[in-house]
Amino acid sequence: MFESIFEKYPFFRAVPAVLCMAIIFKLSSMTSEELEDFPHIWDKLAHFCEYATLAGCYAMWWTRAEWSKRQWLRVLVVAGLALVYGCTDEIHQRFVEGRESSVFDLVADLTGGLMGGVVYAVVTRILNRYDPVRENESEVDSRK
Repeated sequence: MFESIFEKYPFFRAVPAVLCMAIIFKLSSMTSEELEDFPHIWDKLAHFCEYATLAGCYAMWWTRAEWSKRQWLRVLVVAGLALVYGCTDEIHQRFVEGRESSVFDLVADLTGGLMGGVVYAVVTRILNRYDPVRENESEVDSRK
């Protein structure tokens, strides 16, 4: 179902990543006082989960046929994109009252990005095992 929507309207592939980035931006623009209302979970775990989700959303930019080729390169690409967004997020947090930027947050962002990419790669392999991508789909995708 989603594959057909994404094939018909490829720009929809970017929507989950844009929404995820908007949520991360909103959370990082909250002051420390505003964050007191949120449950106190470990900060690095929050970064890990946010950026694992973001990397999974980045991974949706490619079709399953495209993702099946050179998976580990794509894992590194989505983790790198997550890290770049993490850098911009840390710079943004420097200007928010009561917040600070940290290299350890970037490590959590990168680790989360790698895990999100790896999980997406594993899910793609499982899907390809039980529902293989047809040859004509991969030929059409490679011509784009």
